[in-house]
Amino acid sequence: MNLGKTRQWRRSSLNRVLPILLCLTICSTVSAQPTLVTGSTKKDPVDFTDRVVTFPSLDGVTIEADYYPVKVSGGKRTPVAVLIHMYPLDRSSWKPFVPMLRDAGIAVLAYDIRGTGGSIKPEGRNLETGYKNRDATHFSLAWMDVEGAKNWLGKQGNINVKRLTVIGASVGCSISLDYAHRNPTTKAVVCLSPGTNYMELDSIEHIKACSSVPVLLISPEEEYEPVKKLVEASGGKAKSKKYPGGSENHGTRMFDADYGKKVQKKIMKFVKKNLGIKSKKKDKKETKDPSKKKKKKKKKKKKKAKADD
Repeated sequence: MNLGKTRQWRRSSLNRVLPILLCLTICSTVSAQPTLVTGSTKKDPVDFTDRVVTFPSLDGVTIEADYYPVKVSGGKRTPVAVLIHMYPLDRSSWKPFVPMLRDAGIAVLAYDIRGTGGSIKPEGRNLETGYKNRDATHFSLAWMDVEGAKNWLGKQGNINVKRLTVIGASVGCSISLDYAHRNPTTKAVVCLSPGTNYMELDSIEHIKACSSVPVLLISPEEEYEPVKKLVEASGGKAKSKKYPGGSENHGTRMFDADYGKKVQKKIMKFVKKNLGIKSKKKDKKETKDPSKKKKKKKKKKKKKAKADD
């Protein structure tokens, strides 16, 4: 093969190979690019199971809670009640009351106050010591647990945090009022056996600042004096109710008293009103006692007989 034919053959081969190489390069580049999916609006499905959850408080404490959602459909959102237990109990003390709230369509989050139960981390912050020693600084930060709860609830696809109520017992009352005066959009606060200065939380000043938040104060008769002071501090705006007994029925222990169901119904009436939940209409066509019907018929017959005479 002479030199001219060789050069011609090389040019011909190159012309055939170049398009193939170019095509391979482009295909390789395109396949390496991320795929963009458009038109997808699907969201993660809402978890309606009762479960234990954790969330950070406003200052980074890990709070553990029992979460009881209400199943709804069509993207609807439900109101929610945050429950704060008494000292030295834990979140389980609210279990007797949870069914009544859920039956009304209210989701429930009952958490352990920082320093007890499952809310004891981070370990380096000595949270358990602060709780056990009733440390004033420890409890002065406890309102941040409620704020953390609200932030977590706001991320749940089935909760409307604009319809949030806070219910506390004993020191849980103090934390509730401390939170509510910082968050005047809270729909309602309910306190079982409130004090005026539990753990050095100044509930008198806090309730004064809750002028726009509906408050209900409930206690046994022998613990009613702080309630009167709190009602007075609220300018008479706070509602109150007392029941028989004393410290044996303190806080959520009222649920175990003979009048326990009455207390729960009192709370529910107040909460539902302020959350804008309409009560279910009772069936007016109640089953009547057959014996009463017979008595009425006999009376009618007697009247007719006398009229005939």
